[in-house]
Amino acid sequence: MAWLTDFTGPASETYAGYAWEYLRRNEDYCKAFDGFDVSEVAEPTHLPGATYRHEQARDRVAHKWHLECFEAPMNAGLDASIIWRQEAFPGSLFAIFHAKGEEPAGSGTYNFHDLACEKQHFIKTDGTRISVLKSSKYWLQISGKPCDPESEEEAFSIMISGTKGARRRIDALRQLTSLARSGNEGFTLNGRRKAFLKMRNGLKAYDIKQAGGSYKDVAVALFGTSYVAMNWGPDGGFLKQRAVRACRFGERMVAQDYRDLLPKKTI
Repeated sequence: MAWLTDFTGPASETYAGYAWEYLRRNEDYCKAFDGFDVSEVAEPTHLPGATYRHEQARDRVAHKWHLECFEAPMNAGLDASIIWRQEAFPGSLFAIFHAKGEEPAGSGTYNFHDLACEKQHFIKTDGTRISVLKSSKYWLQISGKPCDPESEEEAFSIMISGTKGARRRIDALRQLTSLARSGNEGFTLNGRRKAFLKMRNGLKAYDIKQAGGSYKDVAVALFGTSYVAMNWGPDGGFLKQRAVRACRFGERMVAQDYRDLLPKKTI
C-alpha cells in the first residue's frame, strides 16, 4: 500500500469521510479491490458538476464493506466516489420527487440543479438514485426515485421518518437547507473538531507505523519536534503512551470500527 499518504489533501472532514479514509487502508478491502475486475464495470458518466454511475450485478461484492460499489483505495478525500449502503448510513435522507408543474406549494422543496456543489449519483437497477453531496465540511446522502434518474431538474421534498437515526436525518436536513440557501459558505464544524483531531491523529499514527516508523516518530508527527525533544523520557514516558493509543485507535478503525462512524451525525 505504498500509495498511502498523509491525510492533508482536499477531504471531507466528516464522519462519513473519515470512515472512507480508514476503510481504504484496510488490507482485506485492498485485496478484494485488487481481485475485482474493474474492466467489466462500466465507466461512470462525468458531466459538469456531477458524476453518474449505474448499478451492476458485480457491485454486490462491495456490500460486505458497507459500500454500494467498489472504489479504488488510492482515491482519497473528495476525489473518491463513495456511496455508503443505506442501512449502514442512517443519516441518509429520503427524497420524494415531483413532476414538473406538480411541486407542492411552500419553500420545502429542493433541486439538485440549484445546489452549487459537486454531486455523485449512483443509479440502482430498480430506479432508485442515491446522490452524495460533499465538501470539506459536509457529507449528505439522499435517495429517491426521480422520473428521470439521469436528470437533476426534478424538484424534491424530504420525508423524515421516526425510525432509528431520525435525529441524524433532521441534522442532515438542516445542512441541506443551509446549502440550498447560502451555498458552501454557510457551514461550520459545530463542536466536532476534537473528535476529528482524534481521527486525524489515528490516521497519521497508522500510516507512520505501516511505513516502519517508531512510536517516537508518531509522537513527533502528532505533537511537534520541539515538544517531543523536551518531554520524551528515557522510556518515552507519557508521550510514548499517547502515541501508542493513537496507533491502537487507528488500527481498530482500519480493521472494522470505521463502521461505527457512519451512524454518527453527518457534521
